[in-house]
Amino acid sequence: MNQSNYCYFNGELLKYEDLNLHVSDLVFQRGYGVFDFFRSREGRIPWLKDYRKRLFSSLEKSGIETDLDEDQFESIINTLQQKNGLENGAFKVIVTGGYSDNLEFVSGKANVVILNLDWTRPPKEAFEKGVKLISEYFVRPNPEIKSLYYLNTLRLQKKLNAYSAVDVMFHSDIISEASRANLFFIKGGTVYTPASNILKGITRKQVLSLIGDIRVEDISTDQLYNFDEMFMTSTSRDVTPVVAVEGKKIGKGTPGPVTRDIMDVFQEKGW
Repeated sequence: MNQSNYCYFNGELLKYEDLNLHVSDLVFQRGYGVFDFFRSREGRIPWLKDYRKRLFSSLEKSGIETDLDEDQFESIINTLQQKNGLENGAFKVIVTGGYSDNLEFVSGKANVVILNLDWTRPPKEAFEKGVKLISEYFVRPNPEIKSLYYLNTLRLQKKLNAYSAVDVMFHSDIISEASRANLFFIKGGTVYTPASNILKGITRKQVLSLIGDIRVEDISTDQLYNFDEMFMTSTSRDVTPVVAVEGKKIGKGTPGPVTRDIMDVFQEKGW
């Protein structure tokens, strides 16, 4: 990140290099905090109200209280966009549990940090040739909360590297989500997406609006390799084909026609 970028910290606009958070914050002591992430695209910030709603929902469900209201939040985002002038940048919002006198329980106000980041789109090859995933038997606790808890992704870094994978697919007896994306599957031209144990992504919402015939339902892990195609959706990856999981091909192991059509429509919308 460019250290000259302005960021927000508890009511102030500061340079990135001037942000400081004390180690007594519960985000360090107990991993207690939520975040959200969204992008500016050609100077616009699509779906900002959706991201705003999800952030404040995560805060409410996490029991984290802040003096910041939704209108103030949106105003801060627009101010940072104007001040930094990043046409295709990104925003990462972090709201921590706050400073704690005993390092165990909340005793101070939440700390609010909003970073305005330089952002680089994933390589073109990811969209043209698709990406790979690994899988893990795990369901995120409180999946509707966008929490800062990523232990079960970060501990798998060696396995991710071994499979040249970009993310991990979480599942129990049913498939839920990737650690940073929602998942979609295609069989015989019909699109399916998991219904349970997921964060309802903002990009997922846009893709659902594009597809007339889609089945939102629980998908057994036994069905995975019977699908013709698979793709993932997220703020950072938009619509990205998935061609293999755990080293085994999905369909023909290449981005399929339905996935490509959805990618084309997504791009035609200017997203």
